[in-house]
Amino acid sequence: MAKRREESSAQESRLSIRVDAARKAVIARAAKQHGETLSDFVLENAYQVATELLTDEGPVSLTRKQLAHIFETLDNPPPTSVAAVRKLLMERSILDG
Repeated sequence: MAKRREESSAQESRLSIRVDAARKAVIARAAKQHGETLSDFVLENAYQVATELLTDEGPVSLTRKQLAHIFETLDNPPPTSVAAVRKLLMERSILDG
């Protein structure tokens, strides 16, 4: 995770937060366990969560074939048996790319 720090731009700015002692102790312990400084640990994990949240909110691009597959599935839902659901989860789909 230290790699991210090396990739950062030359111009950095400070981010300050207030935290109670109990939370800081837990975060510090996790950072130490991962061999990172407290700052690097907090920054990397906050950045990772933020990018995931923003990605989830972004637009979704589908091909016509993928969109047709979704509509077909909505019009004709798969069986609800455990075996059928397991099969759906195990097989690659057109939506996998």
